[in-house]
Amino acid sequence: MGMIWLAKNDVPLSMLCAPSHIPSTAMALQPDPGSEFLERGSIIVETTVDRTNPSAIQLLQCSISGEIMCDFSLSIDGHGAVKAEVRYGKLGSALTVAGNTSETHTQLRITLTWDMQDKSALLSVESPEHGTLNQTEINTPLSIPLKIIDALLQQNSPAHTDSSITFLGISDQIEPVGFTPSIAGHSPIDTPNGLVPIEALKCGDLVTTVDNGPQPIRWICERCVPTRGLFQPLRLRAPYFGLTRDILVAPEQRLVFENTEIEYLFGVESVLVEARHLTNKVNVILEPAKADSIRLYQLLFDHHEIITVAGCRMESLFVGQIANNPDMLKSTLLGGLPAADVPHHKEMARPLLRPYEAMTLKPAAFH
Repeated sequence: MGMIWLAKNDVPLSMLCAPSHIPSTAMALQPDPGSEFLERGSIIVETTVDRTNPSAIQLLQCSISGEIMCDFSLSIDGHGAVKAEVRYGKLGSALTVAGNTSETHTQLRITLTWDMQDKSALLSVESPEHGTLNQTEINTPLSIPLKIIDALLQQNSPAHTDSSITFLGISDQIEPVGFTPSIAGHSPIDTPNGLVPIEALKCGDLVTTVDNGPQPIRWICERCVPTRGLFQPLRLRAPYFGLTRDILVAPEQRLVFENTEIEYLFGVESVLVEARHLTNKVNVILEPAKADSIRLYQLLFDHHEIITVAGCRMESLFVGQIANNPDMLKSTLLGGLPAADVPHHKEMARPLLRPYEAMTLKPAAFH
């Protein structure tokens, strides 16, 4: 994956743009030899919006002149709509995704992809916390000049990057959106043949599930992601959650909680909770960026299942009814599968707690 990224965690974004901060494991962008344009690529931006106090935000903006005159912008208007635009004089290409007014204060991951050979451009707006994905696609893309790409990466004039941006990634590949693998490599998975590292499993292998016994793996999702921004992994510490060892997971990985307190609070025996809502300084902690990237995995079954990872019960990949939306499906990590081979998950294996409900479980997480 040829991605270069910048991130702001505890320091300004501009402090992370020097060459020493460009990940050594990330491949340099590789445009066609002699080309002055990036004909195929992705721009990923993460930011936080507050729709209770709406205001227009110019997230990215860059204009160049000379032999090549081009304007590029990525913005959010006062109604929460996200717009990406590339313009060469009177020739322009624009995509807009309407704002989701039901999400008042939320972190967004915005991904713009374009491919001149396939004549397609796609703007995707995700809210990882709410699990939403909205997209707009056009078949009249315009390539982006390398001068603009370089200016954005180096945070130099004429590029403008808004202070609300917490992560900026630029890739010479079409980066997938939606489903994110969420279990780090070397995590041991319970199978009928004993514990097997998740990266050693193959499609068709049997995994021991809590509800339905041994089940064959239909697909294994795998992706190398940066350890920055909303991708930053969490460390689940043993012996909490039944863990026999520490493991790393993505913030959106859902864990199973089941005890008398759960039944008292929510009227069910067990629930799913996203790890991000349990973050503390004891048993669910942000993993420092010791490496520039991390390889994550997830397992897909015919049904949404509960699996056991290093002694901790957690969910497998939940895909809902995305097979009914082939256009959205092809933009995800499941895009390589025919829609007919993608299972329909009508319901989750356990009820999912909403963020404010999950907050009440923090004290219980210490047991």
